[in-house]
Amino acid sequence: MMRAVALGICLAGLPLGASAQSTFERFETVAVAMNALMNEALVAEIPALEGNLPDPEWDAPMRTAYTCMYDGYVARVGEAPVAEMITGMEDMLASISPMEMLQGGGAVENPDGISDADALEIVDGCNLMDVFTARMTESGAMEIMMQQQ
Repeated sequence: MMRAVALGICLAGLPLGASAQSTFERFETVAVAMNALMNEALVAEIPALEGNLPDPEWDAPMRTAYTCMYDGYVARVGEAPVAEMITGMEDMLASISPMEMLQGGGAVENPDGISDADALEIVDGCNLMDVFTARMTESGAMEIMMQQQ
């Protein structure tokens, strides 16, 4: 299972219905929602992070990394299993709290046909964690988190 954190991943509102958005647009909406939820949880845990976390919205490097990841998943198993994964993420977001997200409750099931090793290979190949780390460093959040430990 990929952790929501690895996806990085927060919400300014729940996603629109599947018919109103493409699968990739739903993926972006849910990833942004997970990132926002994680930000909220981190601020609750470390108040000094308020105003020092990266915007949950995708910037160009984040969009590139997530597009790579999405395309990698689709290339391996097709769009239907990826769409099912996204539906599961949407369902989880409807009921998870920020603290549950922080405590690992935001675990995301890989699309059918993608093992944990496959998912890690795709995420690593797309430099998604590097993008998250760079954003956390640039925003000052990484330094604040290090000081809190």
